[in-house]
Amino acid sequence: DRSQLAQTLHLSERTLQRRLKDEGKSFHDLADDVRCGLLDLYLSNPQLPLKEIATLLGFSDQSSFTRATQRWYGQTPKALRSMRQLAQ
Repeated sequence: DRSQLAQTLHLSERTLQRRLKDEGKSFHDLADDVRCGLLDLYLSNPQLPLKEIATLLGFSDQSSFTRATQRWYGQTPKALRSMRQLAQ
């Protein structure tokens, strides 16, 4: 949440927004970057069900999680996990 991040960084929300804009980013872009990194970590653990990964990443439902994963990687979470397990 933007207000929590601003508070953690000891900034006002407006200052955070302005600094992100100066970097060519939005809060949504930043959140997606963090979620992508965490997705990579979580998918490497075969014991974590995909539904739990969706919850950990802050998605309200499985379909939102699937759409985001397809946008980021062009694959469903299940297919992405399978491909990565084969590569190991």
